[in-house]
Amino acid sequence: MALTPARKFWTILAAYIAKRPLALCDIGDLDGVVCAALFKMRHPEGAVVLAAPSDVRKSVLIRCVHWSFVADLPCPGRALVRADHHASNSPCAEREFYDPSAPAAAVLALKALGLEGDEKSRRLVELAVETDTARIISKEAQQLNDAVKGLGYGGKLRLIDLLASKPLEEVLNDPFVLEAAKRFEGVRWATEELAAKLPAEEVFVAVFERRSKLSFRYLCILMERKGSKMTAVLAPQGLFGLRVYLGSSSPKYDVSKVAQKLGGGGHAYAAGASVVCLSRRKCTERVLAEIAKHLGKERLKVFVVNEKGFEERWWPEKP
Repeated sequence: MALTPARKFWTILAAYIAKRPLALCDIGDLDGVVCAALFKMRHPEGAVVLAAPSDVRKSVLIRCVHWSFVADLPCPGRALVRADHHASNSPCAEREFYDPSAPAAAVLALKALGLEGDEKSRRLVELAVETDTARIISKEAQQLNDAVKGLGYGGKLRLIDLLASKPLEEVLNDPFVLEAAKRFEGVRWATEELAAKLPAEEVFVAVFERRSKLSFRYLCILMERKGSKMTAVLAPQGLFGLRVYLGSSSPKYDVSKVAQKLGGGGHAYAAGASVVCLSRRKCTERVLAEIAKHLGKERLKVFVVNEKGFEERWWPEKP
């Protein structure tokens, strides 16, 4: 992973020298990967850079580039075409395909790239919609979702090339894709096992004391399926920071508002933020205070998870 910034730099430089189209797409999920694959289908000679929303906001390199196509990400500053459905991301490209009501950015990318008439492209978009709306009903969507989660930066670029150049059935049976999906399968099972034990409070808040091989976004989804109306999972990130995963299954709770207060973004039903403080404890206090403020509550019930299991606590401990 340490080579990733250098790899992005050389990808951008090579594209500029060769005057090839250059795309910037979300690294985090199948929606971003499908958007990148659609770009490669339209521009086989093009180059793709993957990034997280926080990278777009912080990276000087990303913000210096004039991108041919941006998808599922905040506008990096200069872009010819952008396809996005996040209410927290303001439009700024020369040609915007922007609709916060769209179920996935890939729906807008399909139109932006003029691929509505291509059957394979439409099927990829359908799979992206399944995963981005947390309503996975097909084996294909589950396998590709697991593969994306099980791959690093280079592996995701390889998957994008496969999706762009080969029939979907061939991609799904590729040993590389099967192995990547299997790698994440154990993480998914472990997450499901933990979710089965946790009680589904209307507002479910969990704080992880240690790094865990779990899918925290998936944990939010599972708890909402059990009956929680709002979910917040706080997990260690970096030396002192926290990654905050937020979800909602009710129009009563717009979690994008909490995420924006924490410097992140997303949708009313799924959002997130990365928070860095002088200590992880201070980060936790800040996030819990913001959640409580959003809910209009003085105290929150919190489930603290560690290697021994989990325990219920109240924050703050004393009223």
